[in-house]
Amino acid sequence: MSYSTSQDQNTMSDELTSNTPAMMNQASSVPDLVKIGAIPTNTAIEVDSDILDPVVRSDTFCRFQLQNKGILHSHSKISVRLANSAADGDAFFPLGVGVHSLIDRCRLLIGTQTISEIDDYNHYMGYKSLFMSGEHQKERESVTSGRCINHGVYYNDGDNASNGGISDTSASFIGLDIGTEVDRNVSGAPSSSGNLELKPYMKTNKNLGGPEYQIAIADLFPFLYTNQLPLYMIKEPVTIEITFSAALDKRVSGNAGTSYSIDTTSLQMVADYQYFPQEIMEQYAAANSDMTFTYVDYRMAKRTVSSSGAAGAEEATGTTIMNVGGAGRICSKVIGMLSRDSESGGGITNNYHSYGPRRNYDTAPSASAATFNGSFIANIKYNNEFLYPVDLDNSARYFYQVTQAEGMVPFVTRDEYSFQGDSMTPFTFEGIAQNATPHGLPNHFFYNAYHLNRNERVNSRGIEYYFNYDALATLGGGTSDSYTLRVYTEVLKTASISNGMVSTSLA
Repeated sequence: MSYSTSQDQNTMSDELTSNTPAMMNQASSVPDLVKIGAIPTNTAIEVDSDILDPVVRSDTFCRFQLQNKGILHSHSKISVRLANSAADGDAFFPLGVGVHSLIDRCRLLIGTQTISEIDDYNHYMGYKSLFMSGEHQKERESVTSGRCINHGVYYNDGDNASNGGISDTSASFIGLDIGTEVDRNVSGAPSSSGNLELKPYMKTNKNLGGPEYQIAIADLFPFLYTNQLPLYMIKEPVTIEITFSAALDKRVSGNAGTSYSIDTTSLQMVADYQYFPQEIMEQYAAANSDMTFTYVDYRMAKRTVSSSGAAGAEEATGTTIMNVGGAGRICSKVIGMLSRDSESGGGITNNYHSYGPRRNYDTAPSASAATFNGSFIANIKYNNEFLYPVDLDNSARYFYQVTQAEGMVPFVTRDEYSFQGDSMTPFTFEGIAQNATPHGLPNHFFYNAYHLNRNERVNSRGIEYYFNYDALATLGGGTSDSYTLRVYTEVLKTASISNGMVSTSLA
């Protein structure tokens, strides 16, 4: 099996090599140990697993320090659970993000250098989880992380209350499928009555403590999906810092108004260190004494967006220009999401969602419920040019742009993405109507992504995000509502390892 190494990693300094063909062939024969997937299959690999306790731990913050040995496997995990409490009430981790709802900020440091960090990480994971298949979430993530946005067809057959046990194979709706049966033994029409309950191991019952889930460090620091850290080549301390989300209404759903504490004794990191044959690791270290690799990191900007007027009424924000940063950097992607601030604790997704414009398809409009079709108009401007010659104003185009930016289609329904259609079932999930607004699923996954394909450095003016929400409604029953717009910019960075010391800079 053949393999290749990067040009930078194949280049050796004059002090270590000569330019003779023999020495050049020797350098090129050293496999790339840190690039995932570049190792021949017949290479012997030994894995040493350590269970690390945090050097600092509390309900708001923890820090892990890794050992400078071997090569850190990217699938090393951090385990966490909620604490036992005498307070009553079942709850569950928000289905769109699972246990990732606990993390507000994560940071990877080598020495004093911040290699990678993500602010509002739980909101970022709401977007990234879109691209995980429903089957994977149902069969694996529901057990490992608590995520489970999977869909199934809801047939009318089996409704004992109103269908009399008569077989009816019609299916008017789709809804959540988490591997449990819908309880249809309730009153009402067969298409509108029933409740879906969580699997017992997914409930965070406070009398028993919650389930213990794991978070992969590659999720915390995305560059680890393609590169692994050669810890044995680093002389400086390598640490991971995690800042937890607020205990009240930000960690779980289903029991609003109750604080949930983290069981700090459960905080552990399962660190897997890989070892290749000693001669290979020594050759790799000699050939890459001055190593440079490029990776992506994320920077976040946010602002408050308000709506006013009667509950359910249309409200336009007007055209707003938001500078999201990126000045002097090479940026490849912009990700936008709008979350409703007060939607915490009681909803299926908690606050980790993204709203689109409101829509109302009332066939008999009245003064209180008029038929309208809201819109969202947006564009990106950088280096004095707009990304799109014509502003985006169609939800199908936004969906297409997300697909282009990520290279795959999000696993959400049209109803969930843009509030178009009426496909979501009125059946409840843990007592929450799946088709309800605001606590259900429709219009909760309207994430936007824009691929910056010019491959050029952003000038000093930065990236400007132009947007206008038309029909952004007040949903809380009052006269105003508050939303937060978060915009993540994917930036290119460079890290260098020279004689065991690490430095990082913008690419």
